[in-house]
Amino acid sequence: MRSIPTSGFELPDRYEKDLLHLMVRDAHTLFVYWEVGNRKRWLCSQHFECDWGVLPKVLRVYDVTGVYFNGNNAHRHFDIETTPEADRWYIHGLSADTVWTVDFGVYTIRRQFVPLLRSGAVRTPRDSTAPWGAPLQPTVPEAREPGKTPARIQPYDFENFSAYHSWMK
Repeated sequence: MRSIPTSGFELPDRYEKDLLHLMVRDAHTLFVYWEVGNRKRWLCSQHFECDWGVLPKVLRVYDVTGVYFNGNNAHRHFDIETTPEADRWYIHGLSADTVWTVDFGVYTIRRQFVPLLRSGAVRTPRDSTAPWGAPLQPTVPEAREPGKTPARIQPYDFENFSAYHSWMK
């Protein structure tokens, strides 16, 4: 049996795509990875008149449980400053059974956050068992009202979408 040569089959460091993906690890931890393409890096460098490497990179984590998230109406948010070379991060100490979304961006010299990428929404699982007879997935309040079935229910949690998504082209 002939062996397959492995030289020349290395994975590239970057794929030149703007992407930000958020995944659930457990009830209290998320994993996020991202890539900012050269075009967006160059635009940021030109706008802020400095090298991309010196801009402070930030993950902004939003709690968007039960809201139609428009970028400004999260229940709460917090920032995590990453290292300049980081392209992935674990986010620890989160609430269970909560919907989260993450922005990747930079700080200005006045510490104003400028978002560059936005992830999709994910829900952390419960950290306890569901009570007997309780639904495993909560029902939207509009659908629970007896006798009142609206013609259209506003999108809820995972049905949100954002123009920042990498798959929206």
